[in-house]
Amino acid sequence: MADFDVDYNFMMTNEDAAQAHALVPDAPGQWVTGADGARAWQGAWAISGINSAAFPAQFAAIVAIPQTGRGPAIEAFYEAQFWNTYEGQLQDPIAERVLDTAVNRGATSGVKVLQRAVNACGGTLIVDGRWGPLTVAAANACNQTALLAALRAARLADYQAVVAANPALALYLGTAEAPGPWWIRSQR
Repeated sequence: MADFDVDYNFMMTNEDAAQAHALVPDAPGQWVTGADGARAWQGAWAISGINSAAFPAQFAAIVAIPQTGRGPAIEAFYEAQFWNTYEGQLQDPIAERVLDTAVNRGATSGVKVLQRAVNACGGTLIVDGRWGPLTVAAANACNQTALLAALRAARLADYQAVVAANPALALYLGTAEAPGPWWIRSQR
């Protein structure tokens, strides 16, 4: 069954590959140039993918920790906010991608992507975004190689739909030339 540490490390390859735990600009926000020509970030900040606007209390607690000591708090944040017993019942690398999708899109979207992938492999799940024993059993009953391929395709389709609805988010898809730490980097 899935191992949180393995799945966390996979997800961190997208959120903070170097695990530097540095403070970086994040969406929503923009760079603005002042009258003096100096550029400043106005908007949300992130540390290892934890967005200051989405998780203000948790972000404040983590930013208060010296950068070199943030690792355990960041891992605890992701385990508390995104990991659950159902993900732990999946097999890796399926659980890795479900966790990664949940971090990027929210837990409900992560489960919907998994449910769509299971259905692409012949399953008959209702795509409701809720965890339960039927979703876990159906995912584990699938051929894992086929499910991984279907999960990759379902994730890409989900991210492309997000960008179609909000083209300003296109930068998160990255490109073949500059994949960056974006949503589909973990398509491997």
